[in-house]
Formats: sequence, C-alpha cells, structure tokens
Amino acid sequence: MFVMNARFEAEKSHEERLKAKAKKNKQDIQGAEGLVSYECWRKEKKDTIEYVFVSKWEKQEDFKTWISRDEHVAEHKAQRQQQKETGVKPTSAFKKTLQSYEVYDELEKTN
Repeated sequence: MFVMNARFEAEKSHEERLKAKAKKNKQDIQGAEGLVSYECWRKEKKDTIEYVFVSKWEKQEDFKTWISRDEHVAEHKAQRQQQKETGVKPTSAFKKTLQSYEVYDELEKTN
C-alpha cells in the first residue's frame, strides 16, 4: 500500500480557496484505479489554517497514473503560464508539503 499526503497551509483568509480545492480533489479522485481511500483533514491554528489531503493506494504506480492524467497536467501547465504572464504564482498564498509512505509490515519481511 502507498499513502500520499499533500499538506497546504495558508492564512485563514484563504480558507475558502482551500475548501474549494478539497471539494475539487474529492470529485477528481473518485473512482481512480487503485484508490483505497481518500480523506481531507483540517487543522486550525492561531493565524493559519491547514488542510491535508490523504490518499491511500494499492500501489505507488496507481497514484502516479492518477496524478499524471491529462487534466491534472493541463491544470499545472495553465498555472505556470499564468505565472509567466503575471509574474505572480497562483498558489503563492499556500505553503505546500508533500509526503509519501509505503506500508511496512515486519511480518512480511523475507530473510
């Protein structure tokens, strides 16, 4: 099993954008091949808000296939083009951190 966490932190004034992103992510990921589960976690801090999108996959290749789909690639390409034209990064309000994990089971280890 493979787990991907995408963490976004922003000032509280940007929470509506994070909510919209969470809604879009949930819609986009439904029915993805190899998806085991998807959750969005929220944490409110003094001055910031944090959303963590946690997706569990049967294998890492399933995640890579999903993240490489044409729609997602085109979205990032459009963001880069917008940044080039305006000089402003569309996601500059967010701090993004990615973390991935593979399941580890000591009992399944072979010697």
